[in-house]
Amino acid sequence: MTKLNATDAGFLYAETPVTPMSIASVQLLELPEGVTADAFIQSLKTYMSQRAHLVPYLTNKVQWADGWLDHPNWITDPHFDINNHIYEVAVAAPGSQRQLEQTVAQLHEQPLSRHRPLWDIAVLTGLADGRIAYYNRVHHACLDGMAAQASTQMLMDTEPSHGELKTPLPATAGPSRSNADHVLGLLESLASQAVDAFTGAPARAMARQRLWQRSLDPSRGLGAYGDRVPATILNRSIDKGRTYAMGELPMDMVKNLSKCTKSTLNDVFVSLCGGALRRYLLSHGALPSASLVAGCPVSLRKPGDKSANNQVAMMKVTLDTLEDDPVARLQTVSQSARTAKQVLADGIGLLPGDVTAPGMGAGVQGLAMLANVAPLAEWANPSVNVVISNVPGPRKRLYSNGARVLTHYPVSIPAHGNAVNITVQSYAGQLYFGVTACAKTMPDADRLRDELLAEYTSLVQALSAEVVALNPQPAAPAKAGSKAAAAGEENLDEHPRVA
Repeated sequence: MTKLNATDAGFLYAETPVTPMSIASVQLLELPEGVTADAFIQSLKTYMSQRAHLVPYLTNKVQWADGWLDHPNWITDPHFDINNHIYEVAVAAPGSQRQLEQTVAQLHEQPLSRHRPLWDIAVLTGLADGRIAYYNRVHHACLDGMAAQASTQMLMDTEPSHGELKTPLPATAGPSRSNADHVLGLLESLASQAVDAFTGAPARAMARQRLWQRSLDPSRGLGAYGDRVPATILNRSIDKGRTYAMGELPMDMVKNLSKCTKSTLNDVFVSLCGGALRRYLLSHGALPSASLVAGCPVSLRKPGDKSANNQVAMMKVTLDTLEDDPVARLQTVSQSARTAKQVLADGIGLLPGDVTAPGMGAGVQGLAMLANVAPLAEWANPSVNVVISNVPGPRKRLYSNGARVLTHYPVSIPAHGNAVNITVQSYAGQLYFGVTACAKTMPDADRLRDELLAEYTSLVQALSAEVVALNPQPAAPAKAGSKAAAAGEENLDEHPRVA
C-alpha cells in the first residue's frame, strides 16, 4: 500500500469523461513466422502475466480516502484478471495508416476504468500489411514519460526468443487503509509540510533573489517566462473527441542539423513544431501577432532513477512563429531553451513539493468538472499555447512475445486551454512523433503532422551545405508513418533536464 504524491494524484483529480488523463504508445509489430493474430493474443496474456510482478502499476489499483480526506493509495488488486487488460480491436478496412490513426484516436477518447489497474493493451488487427499493432495505454497518475520507457523495456525483450518466467503466486491485497490510517497519514503530511515551510524558507528566499536579479539583468532576463502568450484557436475548451496523426524523422539527420547549428536535438524538434504551427495557423488565417510559446516538460529525475511516478516541471520556450526562416527560428528557439533551463535552475527551490489538505482532491475535481461546462479556457489568458514533449526511448530493438517491435509512436493528452499536444520519442535510431488533439479544435491533426515534415525538409534544404560537410550521405526523408524502423541503437539522448 503506497500513498500517491500530489502530482500523481492530481492526474486522477483532473480527469473527467471529457479529459482522460492517459498516455499511450503505438507499436507496430511483425508477428513471428507462422503465428496467427489470435494465437499471439492468447500467448501475450501469459507473457504479460509472467512479468506483471516487475512493474507495480500492472496489478495496483486506486483506493480512495473517504471524504477526500487525503490523497488516494495504490493497493494490490485481489481480483486482477489479465483478460480485462489485453483485448483485440479490429481496424476498419482497408487498414491503412489513416484507419489506424482513427482507431487510436477513438480508443484514446475513453477513460480507463477506476475499478481495476489503470492500464490496457488493445491489440489492433486488420492492418493492410498483415502486421498488428499495440495501443499500449497507462494512466498518467502511474508514471511520467521517462518511467514509462523504463517499464516498456522491463516488459519486453531484446531478442526474439524469451525464456519462460516463473509466474508468481496470485497477489493478495493486504489490509485496506482505514479511516484512522487516513487521518494519521494526513496529520503526518501536514506536519511534514510545516517543517518544510520552515526549513525550506532560506532556499526559497535565495531562489526568489536569483530570479529577481535575473529579471533586472538585460544580458540574462527571463526569456519566454516574461513574454506575452497570445490567445489562439488552439487555446480553447475541448470536448471528448480526439484526432491523432503520427510521423517519423531520421535521428542521424536531426542530430546533424543540431550539430551544424550548435543547438540540441530537442531544440531542432521544438523549432520544427514552431514552423509547423506557423504554417498551420497561416493556412487557417489565425496566426497571432505575437509568437506562440510552448510548454516543454523537463525531467527532475536524478540519473538512474527509474521509480514509477511523475517527476517533471515545465519550461517555457518561444516558438518564434513570426519568423519564416527555419534557421533563424531554430537559433531563437535554441537561445530561448537555454534561458528557460537557467530560469528553472535558478528557481527550482520554488517548485511546489508534495502537498496535501483535506478536501484538496474534491476541489480540483470540482474545477475540472466545471471546466467541461463553462468556457474557463476562453476567459483566462493561456500560460502556454501548446505542449511539446521529448522522451528518450529504448536504444535497442525490442521484441514482445516474440514479435519484432517496429515503431514507438507516442500518444499524449490534450487539455482545456491546450487542445494540441506534440510528443516525440526515440527508438532504435529513429524519432517517432505523435500529434494528439481535440477533434473540435483540430479535426485535421494529419495536416499539422504534414506541416512538421515539410518544415523538416525546409530546414534540411536551408542547411544543405553544412549538413553535407558533416555527413556526405544523402539526407534521409521524413515520413508520415513507417512500416519499419532503422536497426540502429542510437537514442534521443538530449532530454531537457533540471537537477
